[in-house]
Amino acid sequence: MSGGSPAEHSPEPPSTGEPPQAPARRWVPRVLTPDSVEAVNVVELADEFARTRGEPHAGPADRLAAGVIVLGEALATEDCALVAAWLHSAPADVRGPVLSAVLAAEPPREVLTDLAAEHAGRARIALLRCEIAGLVSGAQVSEPVPLTSHPWGADEAEEARSLLAEAAAEVAPDRVDLLLRTATRFGVDLPPDRFAAERFVDWWASHPEASLDPAPWPCGDELVALLRQTLGERLKHSDVVLTAVNEHWWPLLRHIATDPFEPLDAAVISAAVRAKGEARREIVDLFADRLRDPDLPDTPEAVLAALFSAAPPTVDELHRLIGALPATAVTESIAQRAFSVLSKAKVTGRHLDLLRVLSHHLCADQRELWSEDGRVRSWVAGFSRGAEAGSLEDASERVLRARLPEVVTALLAAEPRAAVRAIVSAGQVLQRLLMRELPAVWNDERAEESRRDRAVALAFVLAWSDTASADVRAAYDRELERWARGGRRADHRRISKLLRVSAAEHAAGWHEWLQEIVRTPAEPERAPRKWWQRRR
Repeated sequence: MSGGSPAEHSPEPPSTGEPPQAPARRWVPRVLTPDSVEAVNVVELADEFARTRGEPHAGPADRLAAGVIVLGEALATEDCALVAAWLHSAPADVRGPVLSAVLAAEPPREVLTDLAAEHAGRARIALLRCEIAGLVSGAQVSEPVPLTSHPWGADEAEEARSLLAEAAAEVAPDRVDLLLRTATRFGVDLPPDRFAAERFVDWWASHPEASLDPAPWPCGDELVALLRQTLGERLKHSDVVLTAVNEHWWPLLRHIATDPFEPLDAAVISAAVRAKGEARREIVDLFADRLRDPDLPDTPEAVLAALFSAAPPTVDELHRLIGALPATAVTESIAQRAFSVLSKAKVTGRHLDLLRVLSHHLCADQRELWSEDGRVRSWVAGFSRGAEAGSLEDASERVLRARLPEVVTALLAAEPRAAVRAIVSAGQVLQRLLMRELPAVWNDERAEESRRDRAVALAFVLAWSDTASADVRAAYDRELERWARGGRRADHRRISKLLRVSAAEHAAGWHEWLQEIVRTPAEPERAPRKWWQRRR
């Protein structure tokens, strides 16, 4: 009888005609080996994993993970997603080797993203490598998935910086923006001296139309400063840079453009002023503050030239800038620049304030305007102190109109009868201006209620006065009636209280007038009532 191994003579297993199932394909070859004991251990560990989750039988992920732990088996790429999901609920003491096996299988990006959300360190490094490879290859970048914040270990942080720095030297310059955004998303600090920053900035300076936003970069401020330096050097040799500054660069550079003697900064400053809006206000405020600092070397002429080389200043801007200077720093050239603006501007309070700042440089016409303003201001100051108010007939209407807000504030702060005496003494011009100004005050919903009430009371007492003209009384009659018909009883009572403090006859006249308003329907085209003729 010839010899042979038992396997050669063992009967073939009966065929069922059905292909073996996946568990059989996996476990039968392992059991039929000299290491069958280890295979049994794998089965038992897989079952233990299932029981830990409350499952009756081990699933495919349990078996794959057990094979990794017991036998050191490698994972196929197509198994990575299944095992990565298993890691979410895996026992803590086995996660390390299973995670290593998943990462060694080169899983797809979506699997790495899922792992990096929960497992920092190696998983995040692997995802970073994957994304960098896509950027360097020029592949289309999908919408980045936000990453939770995980602090890097020192070695991992250095590895991440090295990966990004190497990629920055290799990737196309127009994709460095994406690379820097990736660094920020992964929480990696990447100083400009760690990568080819000059190469990127040189490209950036030549492509202003790229409209890059450095805010999401880990080193945005440093790269913008390097861009400013690069553009400044180029401006020395080409006026094309000036056009690019006016069209593209000034919004990005305006917060660091602080040197009016530097041509690039001066161009940025000028472009910001020409753009108007918030950018203009901010840059003017910045230099107004700088001019107040005696330790800064800026000269006012250089500041004004930088600010207003492309757009003329407003009177308010000139007042803020020149008003910040000591009198000895206001030169003739500064004064002449201001006068060229004032000559075309309406006379306002700010206009007159600027003339006071320029008082040592005034010509005859300007000095007369300044002198009239001085008389009006003295009148207001004297009246506010309780002094007898005099005439303002020698002040022109344009000066009185410009100072009317200050005049009205002083009048409303006083007792109404004293205010009326001052108004009458001031003359016809002020009385005529007040016929429109007082109604404007009480109709201004933004003004304080007490201010509006005082304007109504002053108008009533002024019209009640023996010295008021018929035109004044008729004008206030119309405006006060409109106010009374649109108001509430509470409004009327507040005025009564104010008038009772002034004089009883004023309060009585007020009540009489209100009763007449109530009894008489509104007639838009009727002649004004001559209620003042029946007083006393």
